Amino acid sequence: MPDLDREYETIFIKDEIARCEDIDELKKSIFPLLKTQQDMWAAKIISIINDNDLTKKGLAEAVGVSRVSVDKWCKGSLPKNRETFLRIGLVAGYDIDKMNQLLQRYGRYPALYSKSLEDCICIYVLSKKHGIDALNAYLYILDRIRNNITNSSNDDDDDPETVLFDQRVSRIETDDEFERFISDNISVFSKSYNKFYAYVKMCISQNYGGYVDSVFELAEGQNWSSSLRHCVSAIRQGKWYPTRNKIISLGLHLSMDHEQIDEMLELAHMEPLCAKNIFESVVMFILDDALLNDMLDSSLDTYDPDELCRYARNILGELNIPEVEAFISELPEDNDE
Repeated sequence: MPDLDREYETIFIKDEIARCEDIDELKKSIFPLLKTQQDMWAAKIISIINDNDLTKKGLAEAVGVSRVSVDKWCKGSLPKNRETFLRIGLVAGYDIDKMNQLLQRYGRYPALYSKSLEDCICIYVLSKKHGIDALNAYLYILDRIRNNITNSSNDDDDDPETVLFDQRVSRIETDDEFERFISDNISVFSKSYNKFYAYVKMCISQNYGGYVDSVFELAEGQNWSSSLRHCVSAIRQGKWYPTRNKIISLGLHLSMDHEQIDEMLELAHMEPLCAKNIFESVVMFILDDALLNDMLDSSLDTYDPDELCRYARNILGELNIPEVEAFISELPEDNDE
């Protein structure tokens, strides 16, 4: 389907979600138009195996997982981390555009970002190698850099614009030159998510003023899940590598509206909430409905910062969508204090 057709289809679905009066209408009118993430991923990984004349065993050995894992992928189970998606894309011989599509559409992770250390290496390798040679080069360079670079404490270094940084990476010719570039710019990599961290803290100050100086105390005080407490602790230290579902969960816990969650995703170098993903279409419905019913207005005397999470749990709990099983466990139940 041409890009304009896909864009029109996405806008149409987004508008239809906004018109839904309740979850039953959403299931009836929207779900039949969409495939689950697992369905799309199963078709994609089978296509990668066939298009590259691979076997399941061969792909498993190349990527560094078990044959059982690849079997599960072909049935819709998703790889557990972003690094595995990178390795699959390298083995598949993808260019940067296809790698970004793999990461965002199928893994729901950020696109390649030159100010992330692993991504910078991947971008460099994609311009020099192809297929299994690209994967081997990526792993070799990553290992060398991790073993030779110590963290820089020079926080006053300039943070160049990403476009200019991309251009500098594209002009590098040799592996040794690339390693020098990484070493010279290590502070840039350590600051790549600072705007994201700052935005999260700003939203906390708006909705939970008493916890503005301690994100972790907020998580403890609101009895968040252990995995989400780990996230906010890492955010406080500026060390969390954002993942998409955790960002969405964090947005619900902070009573964010649709635009704020999209802003948070953008600052983490991700696409906004996707109307063509079943799980995210439900999240969009929840946020739109919550806004209409004044759940997100912190100026009201009746405002309850936990109401959005409880409402989301009730809606998601009615659905048989594999994506939500882990997600819903982080949301408080109605009888939680």
